[in-house]
Amino acid sequence: MADNSGDWTSAEDRVERARGLFQSGKLEEAATQLRRALATDPDRGEWHHNLAVTLDALGRHPEALASFERAIELLPNHAHALLGAAQGSIRTGHPVECVQYCERASKIDSKLEPAYSMRIMALGMLNKFEDAEAVYFLAQQYLQEMPVCLAEMANVLAHQGKFDRSIWCYREAMSQNPKMPAVKTRLGIVYLRAGQLESAHQVLMQALREQPGDSGTLLALGRTLEGLGRTVEAEEKYRRIIELEPANHAAHIRLGDIALRAGRLDEARAAYSLVITLGVTDTAVRLRLVEALSRLNLRNEAGRHLEELFGRANIPANSPVVEDPSIALGAAGTALECGRPAVAIRILAASLKRHPKDERLVRRLARAQFESGDRVAGRRTTRQVLAINRNCIETLHNIALDGMTHGQIRRSSAAIARGLKLQPADQGLRRIRLRIVGIRIKEYLRSNSLRIENVIKRIVGPIKSFKRTIRLRRS
Repeated sequence: MADNSGDWTSAEDRVERARGLFQSGKLEEAATQLRRALATDPDRGEWHHNLAVTLDALGRHPEALASFERAIELLPNHAHALLGAAQGSIRTGHPVECVQYCERASKIDSKLEPAYSMRIMALGMLNKFEDAEAVYFLAQQYLQEMPVCLAEMANVLAHQGKFDRSIWCYREAMSQNPKMPAVKTRLGIVYLRAGQLESAHQVLMQALREQPGDSGTLLALGRTLEGLGRTVEAEEKYRRIIELEPANHAAHIRLGDIALRAGRLDEARAAYSLVITLGVTDTAVRLRLVEALSRLNLRNEAGRHLEELFGRANIPANSPVVEDPSIALGAAGTALECGRPAVAIRILAASLKRHPKDERLVRRLARAQFESGDRVAGRRTTRQVLAINRNCIETLHNIALDGMTHGQIRRSSAAIARGLKLQPADQGLRRIRLRIVGIRIKEYLRSNSLRIENVIKRIVGPIKSFKRTIRLRRS
């Protein structure tokens, strides 16, 4: 049998060289050395673990997870390999596997805080909030201090809207480990969500002093300043983010929102357009761009965006126009202004699936159907509105307008009479009534035109004859 001792020595040297390269930040070269060592001896679990840690530091998380799993196969009781696999599972979107790896790690060493903190995080991602809290209390039995567990539990509580308990957990985490600036930022965000703006401002300023260039802290601080009415300062924070990260779409969106609210429509349009150019496909951002374009009277461009958003594909259930009726009404109204009633119908129909009793949506749908020329659907939807609210002035207005437009004067007049009985001062109905009066006068004149002509002839004829007689006598 051949003597391969030189290969083993070479592999050990490669591993040692990889350790030095890793410590000096040369991660790709370190990974290359470890792969070459493993090519010589593929059954060294600790080398697979080292490779996994290196790949994780490079951000190559699926490859890192595979290496962690291979290390666990070779070293089933390697707790840190199990924790690495748990972290890799979280990063690759597999929280169930994360929980399983953490449970195995805590059985090997019950005092490993990450085995509990990552389980809390994963269970929160799975919306298993009671299980996450049970793990939190389990950790208390084994750990005297557990700042990371406290911070993760605070995240879970904040997700549930339990802000007071979340704030307590964050504060306790910082008391156990003051060197947690990211936790201060999270605490500031919870204060912001809870409406405690002064507290949010105070905590975020402390976090910013510790991390002057942290974009997350700057963004949260900017939102807090907006809430406090200090818009100019908020804009400064967002522009600072863009100086540090020119492609930070969140900062561009916030600047666009401020400009839109202030009526600086060209500025808002530019901000939202840039965000879309950066590859953001968020429907809410596109809708805000549409609003800016509509207010700039660039209706063709606004309509094009609406067509791209809602004109062809099915509208997903998590779309803003489905979840929020007010957004649906705004988008549908813009679509109607842009001459795209079919798009408005699609938006409103999708929103009504979630909010079937919303009178505003049904009323706007009826209008869109009338404007699209589908009078049958429009009348059917109008009846639905009246079933919800028999005294809906807007619907009576639509009935009156439709009847007048299509020559059904009696139907229109009945709707006007009913509406003016409810609201005698309604100007819209009064205008339609005036137009109907004009139509009736024209019809009367048209139907009696021959009679009038005959009357005029009978009057004009004798007058002409009389004038002729007078001229003859004078002559």
